[in-house]
Amino acid sequence: MPMLDLKELFKEKAAAAARHKAEADAAEAQHKAELAAFSERARTYQITDEDRERAIKRIRRAFEAGEREVMLVKFPSLLCEDGARRINNSLEGWQETLPGVYRKIYDWWEHEMAPGGFTFAARVIDFPGGVPGDVGLFIGWPQSLD
Repeated sequence: MPMLDLKELFKEKAAAAARHKAEADAAEAQHKAELAAFSERARTYQITDEDRERAIKRIRRAFEAGEREVMLVKFPSLLCEDGARRINNSLEGWQETLPGVYRKIYDWWEHEMAPGGFTFAARVIDFPGGVPGDVGLFIGWPQSLD
């Protein structure tokens, strides 16, 4: 019958902890790399006519279904220069914190959608671990013209 050896148990425990740390470090590095790549795409993406047409179709479908708004996109709050603090607290100048293409969506709304009576909102839509997670960008409209 094999004997238990505390030195061996502690050695196995340390090896398992080292494996878990290495796995966690690798996952964190991959997450950071993915976030950096996503951030670069968000910073450089140019809105196309096809993107606008797709958004307008989504708005029409939501309107016809009796909805009052549609979330066009969501993105990690970490991409905002202040981590979405101004957005979350509805502070003046919040739109200045929108990164890259998300600011371009705001500009599109301001120039093409706002004159038609549509509203725009940016909201933190989740709080994982109690901190701002994703930000959603919403186009809205009134229930009636009255």
